[in-house]
Amino acid sequence: MPAQLDDAVRRDFESFGFTIEGSEDAEPEDHVEVWSECWNAFLIWLDCETQWRVAAGMSGFHWLGLDYTAVDVVLRRRNADNAIFDDLRLMEAAALETFGEVVE
Repeated sequence: MPAQLDDAVRRDFESFGFTIEGSEDAEPEDHVEVWSECWNAFLIWLDCETQWRVAAGMSGFHWLGLDYTAVDVVLRRRNADNAIFDDLRLMEAAALETFGEVVE
């Protein structure tokens, strides 16, 4: 991870509930490690945070997955390769599994 994060990346992390290590309110349990080989995919993932398809019904929201048309725009604008898209699909599958969990 770069030593200095720009403000946009810092806001992206904070929108997911993370505090950046070294900030005055950071706590050890808030620490998230991103391997350097995953960093670009993680940044693209953050760029796609508003590109989810969601169905609303009587029982609430149901997460369908990423809108691949919109994701393709993000990938092209960021000059990302096919490996990043493959990584995003793995992250999407894990997120959908997590979204489907029932919290007691």
